[in-house]
Amino acid sequence: MEFTAKKTIKMAMVTGAFAATVLLSACSGNSVAGNGSPAKNETVAVEQVPEGGGQGAATGGSGAGGSGSGDVNCSKYGGQVSAPGRPKMDLIAVAATDGTTPGCTEAFNVITEYYQKLPQAEGPGERVLDVQGKWTCARQADSAGTQGAVVCGVPNSSLQLETRPSAPVRKFPNTTQEVQFTGYDAGVQMVRFQLVTRQTGGPDNSHYVPLDGKTYRLPLQKGGKVLSAATLCPGESVTIDDQGYGNGPCGQDRLLQQLKSGNSMIAQISVNGDDQITTVKEIYHP
Repeated sequence: MEFTAKKTIKMAMVTGAFAATVLLSACSGNSVAGNGSPAKNETVAVEQVPEGGGQGAATGGSGAGGSGSGDVNCSKYGGQVSAPGRPKMDLIAVAATDGTTPGCTEAFNVITEYYQKLPQAEGPGERVLDVQGKWTCARQADSAGTQGAVVCGVPNSSLQLETRPSAPVRKFPNTTQEVQFTGYDAGVQMVRFQLVTRQTGGPDNSHYVPLDGKTYRLPLQKGGKVLSAATLCPGESVTIDDQGYGNGPCGQDRLLQQLKSGNSMIAQISVNGDDQITTVKEIYHP
């Protein structure tokens, strides 16, 4: 399979020497030096691959990252990579359809040398034809949503590696939580809350206390449900289900109005896979 560089973007080339730190995975039988030695003006640290994570990942063999097991995120073993002044990204050894996957040690050597050669790169895509003696690397267009990720391949071969933006860290995907709303941050359009847990005792035989004392923020899903028990959207009577959760139709605008006014409330929230609050049920307590 012949390697073809992806679309490039017009961006000024790096003019300074490469001075980033790259962590290389260390596996038995696979030296850190790999096919080339680190640049003299580069700081290199060696990090041991976690147990069970690595012989295949570092060598392209049969373990994690071996034949048929999919792409390998080498940054899990050796850290993220980047050119000076640019966002750090994950380094991925891409699994080809024929089962070929570059080893992580080779992947780190390739991307290190590419970053070092950026001042001599060709054109707006910062293409470098000779990396480690056989690889060609180039940047993708930012317009593709890749943040200028790098793609490397070997001509007339299926070997390929690339950098990718890290996946966002989700706080509570696909979960249901009991919370105390504490406010609204208009700048990021997120509600603010603390996790709470129900304890027995007290005048009404149940009360809520903070679970971990931390404050979290999440956005509301557009068009999500808000259900009132008593105070959120007051009515002639309390509207709750048999578990004490509100089931009276309300609206997100009413919830935000309450939070912007400094009012606090206990509620059950449902969060989707994108960490957006889809449902808010006010919890009734006399």
